[in-house]
Amino acid sequence: MPTLHALAMLLFAALAIPGCAAAQHVPANQAHADTPWAPDPDADAITRVLASPAAEQLAGSFLRAQFSPQSSSGTAPLRQVERALTVYATTPGFVTDPRTALRDAGAPAYIAVPVRIGSRAETDTLQLDPAPPYTPRAVAEGNEEAQTARLLAGDTRLLLHYPSHTWFGWTETRVVAIRSDTDPGVQGRIFDAAQFRAWLTSR
Repeated sequence: MPTLHALAMLLFAALAIPGCAAAQHVPANQAHADTPWAPDPDADAITRVLASPAAEQLAGSFLRAQFSPQSSSGTAPLRQVERALTVYATTPGFVTDPRTALRDAGAPAYIAVPVRIGSRAETDTLQLDPAPPYTPRAVAEGNEEAQTARLLAGDTRLLLHYPSHTWFGWTETRVVAIRSDTDPGVQGRIFDAAQFRAWLTSR
């Protein structure tokens, strides 16, 4: 199994599109390359959502449910600590229709916003609807999405296959497996459209 560094290098090389500038790694503390294929969510709108009563109530409920059942506080402030990113999910239509191009293998599922909640030291993830007004959906413990996205090259989407909980880097021409809860051997594998459709069909 590739090391984390080796996998990152493989992803950057595999996802670089011939004829274009080489894809570059984007550190977590820098702005992501905002491109037509992998656009950044509206940062100002998300900042407003984080300060909204709906988000703070959701955060307060998360803290009570996970860590402080006796807490009487109904809300908790949120502070964004890394860039928000759109998570895409594989679509059934890509599997069932062989005419579907690889660029249509997924659809926006949610926006993941890495946040610190209240006085909690660890980073968690606020999940928002993927389209404006970015309604808060849930808070998940940890920041799996942001950690996984650190391995992506520029102009690459983060794609999730929910049934197998497998993460991919996805461009218009290829898909690279990043990691999987159910198929560890797929890590680092590169797929074209036909190969990816076959893998999804076998899950």
